[in-house]
Amino acid sequence: MPQQVLIITGGLYHDFPAMANFLKALLTQHGFQAHITEDRDMLANLPESQYAAIVVCTQGGQLTEKQEAGLLKFVHSGRGFVGLHGASASWKQNAGYIDMLGSLFLQHGPEVEFDIEPTGAEHYIVRHIPTFKADTELYQLAANSAAITTLLHAQWQGKFEPVAYIRPYGSGRVFYFSIGHDVGDMQDEYWQTVFLRGLRWSMGFEERRALKVGVIGYGGAFNMGRTHLNEMKNAGFIPVAACDVDPARARAAEKEFPGIQSYTSIETMLRQTDAELLTVILPHQAHANVAVDVLNSGRHCIVEKPMAIRSDEVYAMISAAEKNQRLLSAYHNRRWDGDFLAVEEIVRRRKALGDVFKMETAMSHFASPGSWWRSSKELSGGLHYDWGAHLLFWALALMDGPIASVLATTQKRLWHHVSIEDHVDAHIRFKSGATLEFEISSIASLPRPRWRILGTRGAIVDYWGDKAFQLALHDRGIISEPQRIQYRPSQGYRYYENIADHLTLDDALEITARKAGRVIHVLHAMDQSARSGKPEVLSGED
Repeated sequence: MPQQVLIITGGLYHDFPAMANFLKALLTQHGFQAHITEDRDMLANLPESQYAAIVVCTQGGQLTEKQEAGLLKFVHSGRGFVGLHGASASWKQNAGYIDMLGSLFLQHGPEVEFDIEPTGAEHYIVRHIPTFKADTELYQLAANSAAITTLLHAQWQGKFEPVAYIRPYGSGRVFYFSIGHDVGDMQDEYWQTVFLRGLRWSMGFEERRALKVGVIGYGGAFNMGRTHLNEMKNAGFIPVAACDVDPARARAAEKEFPGIQSYTSIETMLRQTDAELLTVILPHQAHANVAVDVLNSGRHCIVEKPMAIRSDEVYAMISAAEKNQRLLSAYHNRRWDGDFLAVEEIVRRRKALGDVFKMETAMSHFASPGSWWRSSKELSGGLHYDWGAHLLFWALALMDGPIASVLATTQKRLWHHVSIEDHVDAHIRFKSGATLEFEISSIASLPRPRWRILGTRGAIVDYWGDKAFQLALHDRGIISEPQRIQYRPSQGYRYYENIADHLTLDDALEITARKAGRVIHVLHAMDQSARSGKPEVLSGED
């Protein structure tokens, strides 16, 4: 049964219906059962209810004696309380409530942009949460500093103000988060992470222990096995194993990670290692079979991108993960590349371009491919499976709705010493009518932009090698002068942080198997269309 959460809302100066509905949708998405009410009388009967926690998103008012007593008994007896924003400006005449909450609203200045910083307190609610920005009201509070543990704070006129804090109350737990003036505040990814972790903490959730991890494929291209193990270790995992068919590479793993066990056989590794999560770093064509073996051994599995080569392989991998109730993900760490984060901010978060109706993405250059396995169609899947997997993952994250069809062509003109294509282009049509043009080429004497994104209110053009993209917006037909929008810092390390936080803290998994698998379905459809000369329809698109 999902845990039940009561959202009590209502008051002045805020769009409480919109915020309450947003909170209910967010909680439902994360496996809770939420109920919204403005009826304060429900507080009187809380101790006899089935609710595991209450979320107070209110402003002003006063509780009756019975309402206050019911709320305090509910929390004191061992259940959770989450106060958002105006909770500290609510029921200010109720001394028992203010004592439980641990703070009282004094005032706030105008809405401004400011930094929210972790205080350094060791608590999982703020694990892997960096300093982030908010553009909203910053509450100044009269806080009971002896009773609370502040986890996030922000500076206001030279003084640090608590932004998020926790405190015990009897057998219960209180979490307060002062940010949350409107739905815009709540849409921030860090806000959602802190809110959901705070809610779970208030219900008594304790983090799980760190998992033991290993890699299959240590050496080879770019020393990726070492990179993966280092990123896992930095995220809080415990490296214990590495496998490579080359004994010298296996020995190198033992030297670079003292104490781990190395193997030269996958079968032996799966029989002997106590690693609970294994990352597969092999040529593309080996991902599916090895991943299925890892999952069937009862372990979580991550594969390097691309996830697989064919759609049937994706389905087999997902089936094995579901059957064994284990995590399956693909290493799309470039989801956190700084250039993409900057584009995503404009397109998805600010929706500055309006409805995106056409997108073009390409990686085009003139260069002879090397002779390694990536140049083999059989082993790699094709020219479009390497960087093309990144381009498609990004594009599908920016475009809404199901895909109607994929029409592709491939050309072989110059590089006959390798079996991959020289040029691949595709026209992807969405059921909304929006289109995506995709190109990967090793015979393009002049490149296309990495991005050309057209929306109903503006456009973006971005070229490889730049440190910024061009943004042009229009208002009622008047086009602004193009702006250069700087890329944000890249944060690829967040991939394994997210995996760790998903497994130990129940955070949402960013790179799901289905999200990564959709990229493969499109790439596979390109191959099928290039052979048939006709548009191909993707299964599972609705």
